Amino acid sequence: MIYDRPIYRSLGDMFVDVEFGDELHLALNFRVIGLNLSLAAHPIPGVTETVPSNRALMIAYDSAIIRHDALIDALREREDEATRLRNAPSRLVTIPFWYNDPWSDECAKAHGAPNNMEYLAEINSTTIVGVIAAHSGTEWWVTSVGFQPGCYQALPLDPAFAISAPKYPRPRQWTPERILCLAGKITSFYPVRSPGGYQLLGRTPVDLYDPRQRNAVFRESPVLPIAGERHRYVPIGEAEYHDVRAAYEAGAYRYDIAEGHYSLDDYLARLDAVAAGGA
Repeated sequence: MIYDRPIYRSLGDMFVDVEFGDELHLALNFRVIGLNLSLAAHPIPGVTETVPSNRALMIAYDSAIIRHDALIDALREREDEATRLRNAPSRLVTIPFWYNDPWSDECAKAHGAPNNMEYLAEINSTTIVGVIAAHSGTEWWVTSVGFQPGCYQALPLDPAFAISAPKYPRPRQWTPERILCLAGKITSFYPVRSPGGYQLLGRTPVDLYDPRQRNAVFRESPVLPIAGERHRYVPIGEAEYHDVRAAYEAGAYRYDIAEGHYSLDDYLARLDAVAAGGA
């Protein structure tokens, strides 16, 4: 559910968590993004950092500048502003992606699991081609960035998206870097080699996290994904994967990023239409 009013939770003596609900829903995340945009446009003195997540905004503050109760009072004044956000600034990042790549298959086999794309096709009563068409056929809304630098979670913006996936019953000891994955209906990303349990979809030839900031896109930050942006995954094959990776390593790759906005009301109208069609 989405709360009528957010709940304020103290996280030690340096953080406040503003929780807007207890489910995964774009309308809920819009409130998180709305409060975050408000704080960016009109900062509260003493607030040092904000961290958007699926359903809450964590706020770091300096207690020498603003006290806990005063911060919550100031945040309460922003509640209606966060709720009113209906059209959010949202850039669209197009990412080339090799679905069902050999690294994902090797990783699955090394952990005693079947090819993940074959598994997803089987449990969703479709084919690998069907899984790819569904996943690449919708834009994805990034709800949160964290856990690792460049790791994110994203929700499908097609209300009819029906592919779902369980996590591994036992997490993997390692996952190759630049792997895209799925659990439930959430897409996530492994920016570096690391453990994990989401089902492996494939690999992108471009970095979304680069601590060396070699590409101009990382000039402001080594982390590319930001909460509130959209992703589009474009299927590519082996030859294009290696061509793009070579261009990236040579410093010649140009990321496809378009500035824009996204309407919550348009999404909710499509959600209602899907619900009515299934009734």
